[in-house]
Amino acid sequence: MLYLVVVLVLGCLSQEVLGCSCGRRHPQSAYCSADFVIRGRFIGKTQYKTEEQGRVKYEIKTTKIFKAPQGMDDIQFLSTPSMESMCGYEHVLSNKSQAFLITGHAVNGNLVIDQCNFIVPWASLTTAQKRGFEEVYRKACSCNIVPCYGGSCSLESDSQCLWTDVLVHWQEPLNGSQSKYMACVDQGNGLCTWESQKPSVIAARNKEAQSAATAQ
Repeated sequence: MLYLVVVLVLGCLSQEVLGCSCGRRHPQSAYCSADFVIRGRFIGKTQYKTEEQGRVKYEIKTTKIFKAPQGMDDIQFLSTPSMESMCGYEHVLSNKSQAFLITGHAVNGNLVIDQCNFIVPWASLTTAQKRGFEEVYRKACSCNIVPCYGGSCSLESDSQCLWTDVLVHWQEPLNGSQSKYMACVDQGNGLCTWESQKPSVIAARNKEAQSAATAQ
């Protein structure tokens, strides 16, 4: 019975379109596993030339690069399969002024996006998530976030954090508190734990640290 429940949950957590299947990931995992992470606007779309049929090219106006291959100081074009069955990403160019958080990979010199990447409107991110992409996640990629799908979940090392949003919010785990407000952070000794990125919590932590430093 437990096996059936786990299978059903895993099925609901995936996005499937004619063979395309993507497991949900915490925003920090999406950042750390990506080759590039940017904030930008989709401003154009064209089909590739004949020799590269089956792909679509998006023109991007990049406003901020959070992560990119070495030496890449501007990103103007992103490639994606034209077919949804190949996990091709379809973007409706209805509002070219809307900024998006975009993650993707470098493949044979091309920057590629697909349905499995973390691509969302920048305005939809919480303040904690924005801070994560801007500065926190890149410092915490030595930590690994492990999804808990059900039953008895456990960690194999101190460098891991258990992601229970996929259990509590199995239909939409990105709406969970760990996804929206927390990061898995190394506490300085190889021990990774969940740490709130809410501005009020950070301010309280900083105040406490300053008070402790003053008292010494």
